[in-house]
Amino acid sequence: MITRHRDRRALLWVALCAFLVAAPGVRGAELKIGYIDSDEIFKRYEKTKTVQEDFNREVSDISKSAREKKTEIDELQRKLDQQSPMLSEAKRDEQNKLLQTKIGEYEAFVQANWGPNGKISKLNEEYLRPIIDRVHNIVTVIGTDEGYSLILDAADGNVVFGDKSYDLTDRVLNLLKEEDDSGNQTRGRAAK
Repeated sequence: MITRHRDRRALLWVALCAFLVAAPGVRGAELKIGYIDSDEIFKRYEKTKTVQEDFNREVSDISKSAREKKTEIDELQRKLDQQSPMLSEAKRDEQNKLLQTKIGEYEAFVQANWGPNGKISKLNEEYLRPIIDRVHNIVTVIGTDEGYSLILDAADGNVVFGDKSYDLTDRVLNLLKEEDDSGNQTRGRAAK
């Protein structure tokens, strides 16, 4: 499953918001806050489904290779177990070395693909980055054009309560869809 990495800097935004609301000098100033639910955007945005299918296809190919490597190891182990009593010590050592080499290759393959900086993680970033950048651009345009002081993401768990009138999720989704239909990306004023 394709996943978005959460950035803990969002907690700083909540702290900043709390500070601005509580700060005595700021009480007279108008504070305009909105929020989006990026999980909802990713769930409802049609292109995310296409990206998910492409990502799954690539992960499936990598998983197939991993299964093939594992099957080869299992087969070597099975043969070694069956033939071990009949093999000379030198031949048994040779087969064990081959098995250990295959196990090492398999473990390296798994680490290279599913490890912290593995191919799957990089594919995830590669597939999601364009959508994340577009959502960020749209939110920035809305925030700038409409004078928002702060726009939070409810998906990060930082919005405990939010008046639906401040929820910009549907607007972001609609603008993404409009961009798709027109072939243009939001550069100017955000549609209200």
